[in-house]
Amino acid sequence: MNKLDSNDVIYVEKELQMSREELLYIIAEYRKRECEEAAFRIENQNALTAMAKDYQKLKSKFEAIVLERNRLKEDLTRIAEQNQLKAKDIFGRSTEKLSDIIDAPMDTEYEDEAAAEIVESPTKARKNPVVLSEFKKTRTHGKKRVGKRNEDLSKLPQSTEFQLDIANLDQKYGEGNWRIAFWHNHRTVEVNPQTAYVLNTYSPVVSVGLEHELYSINNPFVLLKNSIASASLVAYIFYLKFFMSLPLYRQERCFENFGLILSRQTICNWVIRFSFDLFGPIYDHLKSLMLEIPYHQCDETTLLVNNDGRPAGSKSYLWIHITSELLNIHPIILYSYELTRSTDHLRKFYEDFKGYITCDAYCSYKVLGKENQDVILICGCLMHMRRRYAQSLALIDKSKLSDTEVSSLTETKALMLISKIYDADEALKSLSAEERLKKRKEAVSPLMDEYFKFVDGINTSDPFISNRLLDAINYSKNQKEFLLMFLKDGNIPIDNGASERHIRAIAIGRKNYLFCDTIDGAEALAIMYTIVETAKANNANVYYYFKYILEQMPRYMEETDTSFFEAIMPWSMEYKEYERTHTSGIKPDPLPGIYDSKPCTPKKNRGSGCNNESVA
Repeated sequence: MNKLDSNDVIYVEKELQMSREELLYIIAEYRKRECEEAAFRIENQNALTAMAKDYQKLKSKFEAIVLERNRLKEDLTRIAEQNQLKAKDIFGRSTEKLSDIIDAPMDTEYEDEAAAEIVESPTKARKNPVVLSEFKKTRTHGKKRVGKRNEDLSKLPQSTEFQLDIANLDQKYGEGNWRIAFWHNHRTVEVNPQTAYVLNTYSPVVSVGLEHELYSINNPFVLLKNSIASASLVAYIFYLKFFMSLPLYRQERCFENFGLILSRQTICNWVIRFSFDLFGPIYDHLKSLMLEIPYHQCDETTLLVNNDGRPAGSKSYLWIHITSELLNIHPIILYSYELTRSTDHLRKFYEDFKGYITCDAYCSYKVLGKENQDVILICGCLMHMRRRYAQSLALIDKSKLSDTEVSSLTETKALMLISKIYDADEALKSLSAEERLKKRKEAVSPLMDEYFKFVDGINTSDPFISNRLLDAINYSKNQKEFLLMFLKDGNIPIDNGASERHIRAIAIGRKNYLFCDTIDGAEALAIMYTIVETAKANNANVYYYFKYILEQMPRYMEETDTSFFEAIMPWSMEYKEYERTHTSGIKPDPLPGIYDSKPCTPKKNRGSGCNNESVA
């Protein structure tokens, strides 16, 4: 037992001297105090529990606020980067060259400090630009290449005019007192403004025999019966619409200035009708030729169609398919309209195809490749890989970095390696496919290995790495199998830039006429851009090619033998001769047997070469 101290002993002695009532009172007081302390403990425990709950709520709320702040900060960063890249696209140079990105000015002024936090702000001043000198090429201004003007004017017809006023020279120098030593030659280019005129063509009605039976000799150049449409007028409308990207309401004003009243509705009807009737069969023939070629490049872009049976503002798509730019054949560029961007179009278009498709990293191409293993092989695009690094580098303020610091950036190192790959492959473009493949294995393949070794060595867990750079790194790693495909065949291009260059025509037109009103209009657009871009790729004069088709196709509308298509193609000798005679000022001879041809009124054949299934 524990021994009592002196105070306890005194307290016990006092209690022994107390009466029973005093002891009961003391016990009651102790009991009361104990109950009060128990109630206080319970209340204190409840308060602590409530405080713990409130703390957890506040902690969860704080964590949610932090997550939301980080998300908003990431969104702000992303939006600021998008705005900066958009401003660069609008006001800057459209280039991905390393030297241009490094030298491009960057606006780093922000209206609030929050936005300023999201951009890197190096402090050291840039000086001594020597490290990247090999990527900075000196530009020369104002100095033309010798013989360029003669080359530019060589395709135009020539006319000669002598300015000689003998009477004036006799009066000025005396008759018989002068002679011509030599001539000064001054060249100018003269242009006749567009004019419209009415051509009245009379065809005979022949009376035969004693009974005087009357026979009409039909005019084969009548595109539409009882219509003012002519090959030259319709060709000019198509030229303005699909080559010059001039909307129909502006064409209406243009013709009104000539003195020709031609409503835009009439123009629109002609565009859709002749696109399907006369150009649609050519579209189908080009598609059949294209699918026989095993090397393709593919891309897609958006198109707005007002009345397509879907809610307003729904995006439609124009897919572009071209033959590989490295093939030594007549190039074919083909557009196809679809309501969506789904894989169904690729399945339908490449149903009987066997070969290679160079494209971007859109998932539908990979799905097509998996569904057709060893039949359709998907090839990647190094330009899309390079673009991600270029965008990441463009977002960095390089004005306050030294050239050595710029060259040490991950983006710069990657772009330098990619630049070497492009330079090595560019030097092989003039070679045959077999020689190109051999040289690629010798010169380009080691550079690709060096690049991917560099990418694999980047520490992606670094918290200071930007999202743009991380996206570029992950793109290279995820697409490595497809990016290396061009090393397996000399006909596979290094990137899909050719497709994007042909999409540019669509983008320019889209900025002018904004939308198509109907699905028929969108399909006519796909047909006509196919004709335009294929003609351009084969160095054909677009206007005269339109006119040639409008003059020739009505003669074959009832034909079942398709061999005539060989003479309709923009690379045919027949068309080349037609263009030469019409652009050289030589009056062409009448077509042989022209009055023996049957009269032809084009019949509407909706959807010829225009994917009827998608419209249905």
